[in-house]
Amino acid sequence: MRLPRSVATTPLIAFALSATLALLSALLVAAPAEAKQPRRIGQVGSEDCYNLALFVSLDDEQVERAAAMLPREFTLTSEPTLLVESSTCARATVNGRAIGRFHLSEAALSIEQPRELSSAQMSETAPESIFMLSQLDTNKRLSRFKKRAGYRSEVTRIEIDLGNPLLPRTATASAGGRIAPSSVSVTLSPQLTPTGLTAPNPGIVYKLWTVDRRGRVVGTTNSNRELGNAAVGYGTVTVEKGTTLHRLLGSTTASGYSISGSAAGFTNDTYRFRD
Repeated sequence: MRLPRSVATTPLIAFALSATLALLSALLVAAPAEAKQPRRIGQVGSEDCYNLALFVSLDDEQVERAAAMLPREFTLTSEPTLLVESSTCARATVNGRAIGRFHLSEAALSIEQPRELSSAQMSETAPESIFMLSQLDTNKRLSRFKKRAGYRSEVTRIEIDLGNPLLPRTATASAGGRIAPSSVSVTLSPQLTPTGLTAPNPGIVYKLWTVDRRGRVVGTTNSNRELGNAAVGYGTVTVEKGTTLHRLLGSTTASGYSISGSAAGFTNDTYRFRD
C-alpha cells in the first residue's frame, strides 16, 4: 500500500492512499495503456490493509548521498523524499498461495520512472515511482518471493499501532532486522473520513523499482482499491547507526509529514526487464 510523495509525494506502498488526499493529488501523465510490458514474474494480492507512512524531504547533502545509492539508470525526482512505511493486511496470496495476516516495512526514494511500465489492474492518472532500499516482511513466503525477484528483503519483527482513529493520537511503527531497522512515531489527526466510507482509487499507481543480482531492472506496479480512513500528521523516524538509512540521512533521526489510511486491498504485479 502506498501514499503520495511529498513533491505534490508512495512509497512509498507505501500502500493505502488516504481517500481525501488521493482525490486531491495532482494528475500526472500516465504511461500509455498499449505500451509493451516486460515479463511478469509474480503477483501478490491482499485484503483489508492499513498503513502508516512518513515522508522525509531530503536536504542537499542527503540528496547527494541518495543519488550515489541509485543504480546508473535511476534518477531522483527534482524534490526527492525518503519514504518509510509500515503496513498490515488481514490476508493475502503470493503467486496464488494463501498466507494469513502479515506486516511489512519499506524504505524507498522518490525517482523518475526509468522504464515503460503500466498497471494491468487499473487505468493510471498519477503514477509514482520509488526505488526500494528495503522491503521487510513478517511472512517467509512473501519475503522469499521479493528476494528472488531482486528486492532487498528479510523476515523480521514488525509492529504497527495506529491508536484510536476517532481521536488525535500517537501512531507508531517499528521494524527489526539487519537491512533497515527503524522506528516511527507520528502525531496523527483523527481520521478525516467517516468509518466505513471509502472512495475508489482515482488512478494513483506506485511503481516499485530495483535491480536484481544480474543487473536486470525489476518493477512492481502497486494498485490499491477502495481507499478510506484518511489521516495526516507529522512525525519522526529513528534509525540505527551504520545502516543504509543512517548513511543516507547522516543522523539517527529525521522528521517529516505523515499519512495513514486503509485500502480494501491491493494487487502487486512484478515484472522483470530483459535488458
